[in-house]
Amino acid sequence: MSETRTLESQNDLFTADLAGKHKQTAVIGHPPSSDLLKAYDRDGYVILKGLLSDEVRETAEAALRNLLGPTGRNDFEGFKTQRAYAVLAKTRALDLLIAHPQILGILKARLHAQPLLSASLAINIGPGETPQLPHADDGFYPDMRPDARHGLSAIWAFDPFTKDNGATRIWPGSHRWASDRRPGPEDPWTPAVMEPGDALVFHGGLWHAGGENTTGDSRLALTAQYCAPWLRTQENMSLSVPPDVVRTLDPPLPSLLGYQIHPPFMGHVNGMHPNRLLDPSP
Repeated sequence: MSETRTLESQNDLFTADLAGKHKQTAVIGHPPSSDLLKAYDRDGYVILKGLLSDEVRETAEAALRNLLGPTGRNDFEGFKTQRAYAVLAKTRALDLLIAHPQILGILKARLHAQPLLSASLAINIGPGETPQLPHADDGFYPDMRPDARHGLSAIWAFDPFTKDNGATRIWPGSHRWASDRRPGPEDPWTPAVMEPGDALVFHGGLWHAGGENTTGDSRLALTAQYCAPWLRTQENMSLSVPPDVVRTLDPPLPSLLGYQIHPPFMGHVNGMHPNRLLDPSP
């Protein structure tokens, strides 16, 4: 009996939040409706309409266009597609989008209450771009299927997304496919048609791809990808966003960047909560 109690107490120790001053807190978001969650579970994605005011959207768009770099280095990035990485280190105009209450609500409901930001980047698909290779954002994690909840992604539209200008291609329900299945000619895809200010939110296991742009105009988007707190992020956020910048961020952005503890002590710095780097007071 004493051995059983000991094992139980050890299990409690390794699931408890051991932090002292900086306790674990869940992200606060707008709870999604049951119909939205049913659609997300069935199709692997939802499109949220008109989430941004004109002022917020226009300010964010101007910041994104100012950050865009050269075109891609390979076919996956896109030889006619501009990108910008580490956007949280470079502008405050995108903070609301990355920590938008509607996105946080879905994250809490379908990924984790303390998620991490895995990547945040601008993607501007230029005229003449070819279709991107289909992929799943969770594809680099082992054991991602069936329906492993490793990640969730959001793509924000700043230009109209159309079938002709490179709207994201989606294979509905593909997050439930077997691990050895890839999209083939017999698998129909659908374009994520959106207006500026809309957001495509999708399961990390959903097969998708940037579309072909046969128009004379570009298609600008912000992509934010999130992962569970026990996984390594795509972008090394502790190096991409310096502590001096993190100190200026409002919650929950520091937590999304890794300034959190996943119980009991994953993510510590010198045995202490990482927030002590931002607030060195005892």
